[in-house]
Amino acid sequence: MERKKGILLVSLAASFLVALICVAAVFFPQNAGGGTGGYFVEFGLSDEFYVDGEPLSRSERSALLEEIGSLLEEIEDEVSVEKSGSDLSRINAAQAGAEISVGEHTYAMLELCKSLYSETKGAFSPALYNLSELWGFSPDFEGHYNDPRPEPGAEEIEAALAASDFENIELRENGVVVKTDGETGLDLGGIAKGYMSDTAANLIREKYAGKRIDGILTVMSNSVLFGQKYDESAEGGVRGYTMQIDNPRALTTGTSRAAVAAGLSDVAVSTSADTYRFYVWQDKIYKHIIDPHTGKPSDNGVISITALVPLGAEGAAYAGALADALSTAGFCMPLNEALAFYGEMAQKYGVGALVITADFNYYVVGNYDILDPSDFSAGSKDVFLRAEVNDAPETVEPCEEELEYIREVAKLYA
Repeated sequence: MERKKGILLVSLAASFLVALICVAAVFFPQNAGGGTGGYFVEFGLSDEFYVDGEPLSRSERSALLEEIGSLLEEIEDEVSVEKSGSDLSRINAAQAGAEISVGEHTYAMLELCKSLYSETKGAFSPALYNLSELWGFSPDFEGHYNDPRPEPGAEEIEAALAASDFENIELRENGVVVKTDGETGLDLGGIAKGYMSDTAANLIREKYAGKRIDGILTVMSNSVLFGQKYDESAEGGVRGYTMQIDNPRALTTGTSRAAVAAGLSDVAVSTSADTYRFYVWQDKIYKHIIDPHTGKPSDNGVISITALVPLGAEGAAYAGALADALSTAGFCMPLNEALAFYGEMAQKYGVGALVITADFNYYVVGNYDILDPSDFSAGSKDVFLRAEVNDAPETVEPCEEELEYIREVAKLYA
């Protein structure tokens, strides 16, 4: 059956307090097993998107969105774990020792994963497909529920963990991938959004080579901020972007804003949180982020991480992919070690990180201007208290406000 691509255009206020994002979505039908369902990969450009100081025309914007959509569809065709015949579905089905030829995007992502796996000492790993399935976070998982889901047995976890070693994946010349353990399964969801934002950003740079670009590109929860925002009231007519860090506990605290990042320019931003894919069991939130060291959902008390990576940082050519991976990796380390790791990344690549924890504190690493909501806007409510990085514990116990949130979520999805 011929595949069809649909483009959905809407306007919405994203996490940028000063930018309206025109969002497109590529519709990818699920063709595995003859299914008729599908899903969207949302992406978009800010309404104020300038090239050499001139805003894109309506026709230019439409053509650019179409080009980006085609590129993202090409990537999705390679790396989807749901599509029959995709690179990842063929890798996951392969026997040990079989040579699987993959596309350039799959191979590039796996190369990045190898580097990030080493950089994070195994905290970031794409080889957790089996563990995700074991804990109920399969690709068709709808996001959240409160079904009785007792923990898998220790033997089940141990068996899945043994097959979830990324060292079992070998990358050979000419785009060939080999598994040394036939049971190992891959899922590139922890880096794909960032990689997509990088490739889309590169398309834009190539299309407008030699010209100044100012505007915002978004791909799902990842954003690339080119240049600065045009503002006639600002000195020189431009100023840095201002971005809202979303409150992961907005349900019970009555405000959508956890913090504000100000003065942003030429940076990739990614946020991971426990508010999208999770379930509640016996007053505990089970996150979709699996710790590669324990084989269990992350349990260090972190509830949200926003990572910022400057564009063009030395050694960080894939700024979006790095931001995507870093916003996940900190969930899978002791909190104090995660903050120390982000400190190392700040020194190495200019990375910034904002980490929110279940005791309603937050920590800031790196040289970025992070404001409390009340400092940004008079009358705004501060939900989280800024804490000192050097005082961070290994793990965090939930405060009463966090327990209230868990109880409310359990009721909501009962």
